[in-house]
Amino acid sequence: MKKVFISGISGYIAMHCAQQLLEKGYSINATVRDTKKIDPIKKALKDLSLDVSKIDFFEADLLSDQNWEDAMTGCEDVLHVASPYPLAQPKDENDLIKPAVEGTERVVSLALKQNVRKIVLTSSVAAISSGHTKKQFSEEDWSKVDEPIPAYPKSKALAEMKAWDLIKNSGSNTALSVINPAGVIGPSLTSEISSTQLIIAGLMNGRIPVNLPVHIGYVDVRDVALAHIKALESPKADGHRIILSNKELWQKEVSVILREGGFKAPKTSFSIPVAKLLSYFVPALKPARKFLGKAMVKDSSKAEDLLGIKYRDVTESILEDAKSLTEFNRV
Repeated sequence: MKKVFISGISGYIAMHCAQQLLEKGYSINATVRDTKKIDPIKKALKDLSLDVSKIDFFEADLLSDQNWEDAMTGCEDVLHVASPYPLAQPKDENDLIKPAVEGTERVVSLALKQNVRKIVLTSSVAAISSGHTKKQFSEEDWSKVDEPIPAYPKSKALAEMKAWDLIKNSGSNTALSVINPAGVIGPSLTSEISSTQLIIAGLMNGRIPVNLPVHIGYVDVRDVALAHIKALESPKADGHRIILSNKELWQKEVSVILREGGFKAPKTSFSIPVAKLLSYFVPALKPARKFLGKAMVKDSSKAEDLLGIKYRDVTESILEDAKSLTEFNRV
């Protein structure tokens, strides 16, 4: 079976990609920024009865050329999953933008140099919807990077734009597919979690004591990983951005699911006017100001049409997420 390159294998989504690749018999060359993470990665995959001898690890950083070429040598396909995500809004947006864009340029340029068959890039719906006032989005939309939007969506949009530009101007036969998931939830394989899981954890531990009128899409991490593998294997996905969004929920609906599943979550919800007023005084609310009270809908039909994705039940995903957060002491 052929060998696949994965960047940032210790990450939440990348670990699930690695699991599914190993289950299908692939070999993997994988990068880690910190070699201390290798043993926990191996243990998590061994616990799933997977053969970790099929993974070769390489230490590599998104802002350095070191080891990337060696890591990609011999790989027919590339999954570029590694990208920084914020635990809080950074003071300098370039702390996110620089590694996201330079890392993507580094990986895609090397993939083109080595004439790999296909690249699947992990992006986000954040690269699609930020800065807009409309409520309905498709893969035709791009976040408004020339306007004052938060650093994270700007980093994802600019990194994805860089990938498409490199492919367009390469004259290569290398194909590119981009996966744009909404809020990713579901069980973790290690203590690494997603930014959306931080919302679930906040609702559970009281750091988000009141439900805000925020409406976002959710998708299970296992469906996201499956979409990466299907995009890798299907020529129909070549040249496409693909939104993954199972169901859009208001934050109060997520809290109801958590409470009914036996977990703590707030019962009180702020009205839209109150939430908007607070956003002028609470810095953490400022990025969400434009979205307060708006039902944001993502058209995810392409994922079903091109990849045949059948989403897991979102209620089960949220509850498995909560259980996982508890088991890894992230609540």
